[in-house]
Amino acid sequence: MLSEIEQFQKWLRRKAPHSSTHIHYTSDLEKFFEWVSKPIQEVCVQDVDAFIEHFQEEGHAIATINRRLAALRSFYQFLAMMQENAPANPVRLKRHFIRQGQHLPRDVQDKDLEQLFAVITSPRDRAMFLLMLRCGLRVGEVRNLSMEDLYLYSIPGSLPRLWLHGKGDKERVVYLSSQAMAALETWLKQRPDGSEQAVFVNRSGNRLTVTGIQLLLAANCERAGVWVTCHQLRHTFGRHLVEARVPVTTIQKLMGHARIRTTEIYLHISDTQVQADYEAAMEQVMERLSLAERAS
Repeated sequence: MLSEIEQFQKWLRRKAPHSSTHIHYTSDLEKFFEWVSKPIQEVCVQDVDAFIEHFQEEGHAIATINRRLAALRSFYQFLAMMQENAPANPVRLKRHFIRQGQHLPRDVQDKDLEQLFAVITSPRDRAMFLLMLRCGLRVGEVRNLSMEDLYLYSIPGSLPRLWLHGKGDKERVVYLSSQAMAALETWLKQRPDGSEQAVFVNRSGNRLTVTGIQLLLAANCERAGVWVTCHQLRHTFGRHLVEARVPVTTIQKLMGHARIRTTEIYLHISDTQVQADYEAAMEQVMERLSLAERAS
């Protein structure tokens, strides 16, 4: 790893110790400089143009490319702050960032969820994935969860809850359903003791990584014959809340969205009123024009 990238990583970690940004940005920068094969001082605007074109041709998601551009831009801003003769920033906002259309969250069908959870025998894995499905946790929030964040024994008028360090290092409280609570208690009874305060640890007693959790889900998916991502479990939590007619402002708080516009996207996945209106309209249309097939 280049020494400048290592310094940048340490700086990001100091700024936001509970965030995974330093991990992703470091990986993005290493990929860029491996691809460009140039010293930091020689990277130019045209290199960034070529970088975008190359990764688009390889079929990388727009969000991934934009994140790598953000990492590169932040890196050069860091250099400008730390060095007197820092190189010019090769990333131009108006020129390089790619516009994205609005995409609906991809949830998981209930039958696939039943198939998946039928094969999850590990109490630890079951607890982790139920926290995503029943409480809307992001994979990074599951990874960062520590014993001091658990408030499992409720007092009158208060549900068992978790204190989370969420996206952007924002804190929020989420409540535990009875199913998630039972799974978490089962795991905690078997959790190995040690100095590590992480709720979810590996066989060595060390905190699991985000990649480790994702690989565990992939292994369970392979056994179940389905494909589900950690974030799809969270999306499905949002859909279930919409189907239960939970107010959108409550869903926003439970999912930790900064803007209600983000939460409103979930209304398009399963809008019961739109479905009912559509069904009633089609019944009326078919009464007037059935388009029945004629006997041959």
